[in-house]
Amino acid sequence: MSSTVLYLAIVAVWAVVLVPMWLRRDTEATAFSRLLHKKPDESLDEPTLEEETGEAEETLDEDTTPAPRRRPGRAAVIARRRRRTTGLGLLVATSIAVISTGLAPWWVTIPPTLLLVGHLALLRVAVEMDATRHRAEAEERAQARAEARRLAETQETAEVIELVQPAEEEVFDQYADDRRVVGG
Repeated sequence: MSSTVLYLAIVAVWAVVLVPMWLRRDTEATAFSRLLHKKPDESLDEPTLEEETGEAEETLDEDTTPAPRRRPGRAAVIARRRRRTTGLGLLVATSIAVISTGLAPWWVTIPPTLLLVGHLALLRVAVEMDATRHRAEAEERAQARAEARRLAETQETAEVIELVQPAEEEVFDQYADDRRVVGG
């Protein structure tokens, strides 16, 4: 009975890791295209047959190369952290429920609890790093504003020169009511 519970606990811990990976896994076509577009420096250390014979050809057009991956946005990172924390919390709660029903020994809660504590420690470090980065960005913005203000103060103001209007010339208008004959 206890070995069954142990196997169930192992499956539950791996489910916390694997389910998010399955939810965001690539389709076969995407994974295959990534393999095709792999850069030479990302390839294995062993040379391929084409590289050995020197007959390597460029078969892909520039239009088919994938765009470089962007870093996830702040909201995506926070959502991922929240999902991970919730999943680990549910895993700890489930292990406590299994222990309280007598289906498993007390030590079954140790792995999920260690995972949750480790995750919370990493979150604390991540929050400190985010705060440091935000302070540095705010400091840079303040320095840029101060530099712009200093440049604006040191710049000389331009002297406004009043332009003299040329004498008003009469323009011939063919549609005017008081048309004159030229030369008369």
